[in-house]
Amino acid sequence: MPIIIDSEDESVETATACSIENNPLSTELSVEYLFISGVFRVNIPSFLDVVMPVHKEYISKIKKEAPDILKTVYPTMMTNDMSQDVRLEEFRNYIAHKSWEILNNQGYHMDLFDMVFQDIFGQEHHKYSGHDTHSHPGGQITGFYFLECPENSCKPVFQDPRQAKFHTMLPQTDMSKATLASHEINYTPVAGDFFFTNSWLPHSFTRNANVKPLKFIHFTLGVQQRQQIQLIPQATQPNIV
Repeated sequence: MPIIIDSEDESVETATACSIENNPLSTELSVEYLFISGVFRVNIPSFLDVVMPVHKEYISKIKKEAPDILKTVYPTMMTNDMSQDVRLEEFRNYIAHKSWEILNNQGYHMDLFDMVFQDIFGQEHHKYSGHDTHSHPGGQITGFYFLECPENSCKPVFQDPRQAKFHTMLPQTDMSKATLASHEINYTPVAGDFFFTNSWLPHSFTRNANVKPLKFIHFTLGVQQRQQIQLIPQATQPNIV
């Protein structure tokens, strides 16, 4: 039950006057944050010159095969898998190594595993297009590389994965700030931005309010156990499958 103090109660003055420093129950609590979610970001525009022509080629093929898609109400275009395209080798290597490092730094025994690409595909979200909340079962790391980000286009949004938290939602003091009370966080990307997350972290894209499409690369990686495991751990780099 809530504790209610009557303002006319004479004991209020005494309680207020009591020094907090002399209260043995006023010691500060230690805090240990558990089950933390992470969004890892970096801007690398140097990949744009390599990735954008490949993205354009794959998207153009989809447009030729399904020209009516741009006549739909919320046109979203997705390419075929590009993970085996040799022109993206350096791009793939960077993604795989950073994904391995993220999992390794999170405490997973990554000396046992190599990274495996489940897919790399391009997307275009045209006006009013977006993507509802989802995750990627079976994956370990999911991410995006943004190519063109018109003003007021889609924003990536990451949602709190703790379902039980919905049972006790309270109003937030300031929803413009990312705090432990936040339910979801959105970002405004720019060209060259990488985003990496664990594949279990729910995410979505807001609706595009611009006539120009948002263009980006989406990727998901899993892991594959190594055939030979060293008995003595050494500084290692992942192979890429």
